[in-house]
Amino acid sequence: MKISRCLTFIGSLILFSCHCSKNTTTSAAESIPAMDNINQVARGAKAIVYKTNRDYSNLVPVTMNSEKTKIVSYPAPTDVFYKGKLAKPTPLKNGYLLDNRGINENTVFLNYTYEEYSRLTEAPSLQEMLLRVVEKNPMVEIIDCGLRYQYKDEVKELNALIDANFPGCKKVIIKPHSIYLE
Repeated sequence: MKISRCLTFIGSLILFSCHCSKNTTTSAAESIPAMDNINQVARGAKAIVYKTNRDYSNLVPVTMNSEKTKIVSYPAPTDVFYKGKLAKPTPLKNGYLLDNRGINENTVFLNYTYEEYSRLTEAPSLQEMLLRVVEKNPMVEIIDCGLRYQYKDEVKELNALIDANFPGCKKVIIKPHSIYLE
């Protein structure tokens, strides 16, 4: 009897964990398995440091496909927050930024500020977002500096990595562009 209940419980867990759920930051045509979300939480958030060719720090990022022909992931207006504040990137030394939103090499920026976007009642249509893309290739450098939880003082420790040219970090993208510096 106990074995039967245990097997039923395990079977339910397997079915539940394999069921796909919609991620609010992806398009309606794309879904992410629940187990991927669980694994991401278990691994923790990445410390991604990046530079762009202009200052887009106040603009909302979205992700396009690798051909840059369509938007494949975007936030809901309620998802542009990190730790209760607008998820603008954290400024670091030498024009670098610490990502608080989830950028990658296919990230582009919309001409919505975080403030404007957060006040929308729903995400704009994909067509509207495509019209609002500021530039299709804004990324100059993206550096994966491991998991955020490993840093006790993120800004101080990441600035030290910048000074040392990112030892132990994975350089995802580096393009030889002129870089916007304040």
